Amino acid sequence: MLTVLVLVGRERATDLISRIESIPEVCVLSHTHDTSLALARARVLLPDALVIDVSAASSGDADTVVHRARGLGLPSELIVHADGHGPPDGLVRRLTRLARDQHAV
Repeated sequence: MLTVLVLVGRERATDLISRIESIPEVCVLSHTHDTSLALARARVLLPDALVIDVSAASSGDADTVVHRARGLGLPSELIVHADGHGPPDGLVRRLTRLARDQHAV
């Protein structure tokens, strides 16, 4: 089971979380719109993947958020997501691939 923590704006949370939870091999451990809270939870929960939805207005400056997440030095896969950039099902495909790769190990 691939565990995921999601940083997403309130207005997009329902849609994005439901898309992620549609993947049987994936479990959303936590989600929040607050950058500091998301990074604190990542340090404690150690998810397999940290999804940062940069299209969310409340996630702040995308470059800063991604830099802070990388600076944690966590083993989590960092996935930067923005609707409208890349294929519409790209996030689902990437998480599915990560879950299957994890299961194969």
